[in-house]
Amino acid sequence: MPERMTRLNPKQDLIALQAVAFDVDGVLTDGTLTWSPSGEESKSFSFTDIMGVSLLRRLGLKMALISGEASPLVDLYAKKMHIPFVAKGTRDKAKAVREFAAKFDLKLEQMAFVGDDVNDLAAMELTGLCACPANSAAEVLAYVAERAAAGTGFVSEQMGGHGAVRSFADAVLAARGLRGRDVLLQDAPK
Repeated sequence: MPERMTRLNPKQDLIALQAVAFDVDGVLTDGTLTWSPSGEESKSFSFTDIMGVSLLRRLGLKMALISGEASPLVDLYAKKMHIPFVAKGTRDKAKAVREFAAKFDLKLEQMAFVGDDVNDLAAMELTGLCACPANSAAEVLAYVAERAAAGTGFVSEQMGGHGAVRSFADAVLAARGLRGRDVLLQDAPK
């Protein structure tokens, strides 16, 4: 496993960050899929990560969910978290990132993609920043650690679905000289 690195260049990257696209399974969830006896699907989302997403939204960052799964739970999460762009059931996450950027007139270099597996790498290669949970696939950990060494990657010390997104949000806040409680007192952007 590569050495974990969390170095980022706050002035150029985290402060300039305008948008974040998240993979869902393995990032916002722990990657576990549960089916009821009747075939209903369920996933667990961490309130720690929910707070992280809320803090990023209150900073005014645009957000997207880009998932390879076509689960209706992705839509429910997007609605709860006021995430305006959802691409689900997609095999081409890089294309979805480009569509997200075009829809909101965003520059790819001012975006981050947070993923955990090899199907996220093409999207990570497009964006100015990339991030991953501690328990990501080895190939992803190596790629993001290499980017971290250059100041454009973030490997969380937390696992997917267990605070990885929150730790990324905390890094964004710290780079901007902000505390979570101060951000919560701000009105959320519409």
